[in-house]
Amino acid sequence: MSKKIFFINGFGGGREDALELRDSLEEKGYEFTYLDLPGQFGAKDITIYDFEELLAYFEGYFPDEEIILMGHSIGAEIAAYLSTRLTQIERVIMLDGGILTNEDVGKTLVESMEETKEVLRNIDNDELSEEALLELLELNDAMKLTIIRPDYKTPTLLLLSDSEEELPIKMQRLKERQNPYVDYKVIQKASHNLYEDQPDLTVKVIAEWLANDSI
Repeated sequence: MSKKIFFINGFGGGREDALELRDSLEEKGYEFTYLDLPGQFGAKDITIYDFEELLAYFEGYFPDEEIILMGHSIGAEIAAYLSTRLTQIERVIMLDGGILTNEDVGKTLVESMEETKEVLRNIDNDELSEEALLELLELNDAMKLTIIRPDYKTPTLLLLSDSEEELPIKMQRLKERQNPYVDYKVIQKASHNLYEDQPDLTVKVIAEWLANDSI
């Protein structure tokens, strides 16, 4: 099995936020590569308008060999989608993403985009492109819930935070749309940024799952 892990962060997540995650995985023998989300930090000037552009952007970073693709939040949804298009993605690890929709939290796409605009303006970070991130948010809405589709067959680990508001919705969806290719585990005492809140436990669960040859 591959030892190469590629990581796609979520909105506003920077390379420095993943340092502890990277170090812990590298200590266990994995090669960790961080990928900027289009529209922020090193990829601020890149705007993605459709699925083919999204595919081409990430495919350019991947070698012609099997890899493990991990994502957080919107990065998790993107990772699952890419695994349905690229054969070199052997396994997917989703960190608290890809299992909720705007409707689940009582929002429309338009409302979610307006909320995102407000957040980005309050951050006032010149390393984030509002236009590019909103385009990505719209694209994400079109690819939502990839892992519960009947034809999804990539071995996947979904790690969930124990948020009292959202966890029941996530668990109900997993119960209704069971997929034998998707394993999940709740990380206790963790917010949406579970890999920052519980880095050791997160990596422990990931390493144990990756070591399971029967998956």
